[in-house]
Amino acid sequence: MPVPAVGKIQDRATFRALRRPAGRAKHGPVRVGFVPVAPGTSRLFPQVGYAIGRRCGNAVTRNRLRRRLRAAVADLAPELPTGAYLVTCEPDATALGYGDLAEALGRAMRAAATATGGPR
Repeated sequence: MPVPAVGKIQDRATFRALRRPAGRAKHGPVRVGFVPVAPGTSRLFPQVGYAIGRRCGNAVTRNRLRRRLRAAVADLAPELPTGAYLVTCEPDATALGYGDLAEALGRAMRAAATATGGPR
């Protein structure tokens, strides 16, 4: 079975750790929290969760934004440090084109991961 490029956050402990992330960053309307991999864990890929609030629009708009974010994360996956990321957005993110959204997300994710002193 092939190793996925990006995984989902599925355990409660990771979400609990993301309440107080080791690294945080914001670029434009995108905010990212980051928690590095715990010592002794053999995870080979980053895990990403998305928190898109109602302020971003109705369910159709929020789901479209979440799908665009997932696609951008899949493109960024090879260069992301392993760890858990929580991606949130402000309502302005819905107006961005894909290129601008992907750039803002990439900058925020890299900045959050390096803010912890982790690998680049």
